Amino acid sequence: MIHAYGVITRRVFLRLAGAGVVVAALPQCGSPEKAPPGSFVTDDEWRALNALADVVLPPDDAPGGSALGAPTYIDSLLRAFDVDPPMIHAGGPFSGRQPFQDPSTGGASTNFPPNDMTTFLPLSRVGDRAWRLRILGSAGVQGGGPNDALLGPVVGLRDIVKNGVDEAIALANGNAIDETIYAQLDQTFQQTFSELVVEAALAIPEYGGNAQLQGWALVHFDGDSAPLGYTIWDQTTSSYVERKPVSTADPGPDVDPMDDDTIKQLTLYTNLLNGRVS
Repeated sequence: MIHAYGVITRRVFLRLAGAGVVVAALPQCGSPEKAPPGSFVTDDEWRALNALADVVLPPDDAPGGSALGAPTYIDSLLRAFDVDPPMIHAGGPFSGRQPFQDPSTGGASTNFPPNDMTTFLPLSRVGDRAWRLRILGSAGVQGGGPNDALLGPVVGLRDIVKNGVDEAIALANGNAIDETIYAQLDQTFQQTFSELVVEAALAIPEYGGNAQLQGWALVHFDGDSAPLGYTIWDQTTSSYVERKPVSTADPGPDVDPMDDDTIKQLTLYTNLLNGRVS
């Protein structure tokens, strides 16, 4: 990934994402060669989306941005208002990935709730307008944006992504889209696209990314725990205990300790934010 401070390795990128430095249609990635039915982009643009996603999050021994479903996530977001209610806020409270507790033991039962997150929620009047402005831009909102007269029209995600992808295709001129091409693209596109790839990797899979929960696995996140929760009833001590340490230190070894590059990047960001490194 190209960054203001140089090239960030894939590991550093995910570390920073998990730390919150880089700051949200269903989980089927489809073919990287052909756009899915109803896609906002053409087949050529779909292939470019996959290539660009792998530039931001390169595949190695783990899946890259393309395999994690970033193109599906992005395409679904750009088409959010093609359906009603729009595909913006997934429902809940349960995803069906965790069972109910067994009332007799407090542990896991064999009874799972339905996945309510596949049902999207209606937006409020203000939320609808705000999200239309973000995705469609001023041209897609009746009356335009509230600050257009002062700041100029808002360019929506659709135009930012489509223009950036088309520029990458033109620069590649039939060749592979790689980091060199990405570095030449508009800075707004680079920033926007990298954020979307991170969102795709780490969001709940109902938004289209995080394929097979591999994004969570990359950052060692257990995922949503409701309704089972992180505590279970221990009959031997007659008390609740954490399934995995959440509020206390993990007693086991660090399965993925920070390397020097990660520590250097986190130190840089901490200093830029006037923080303290202990």
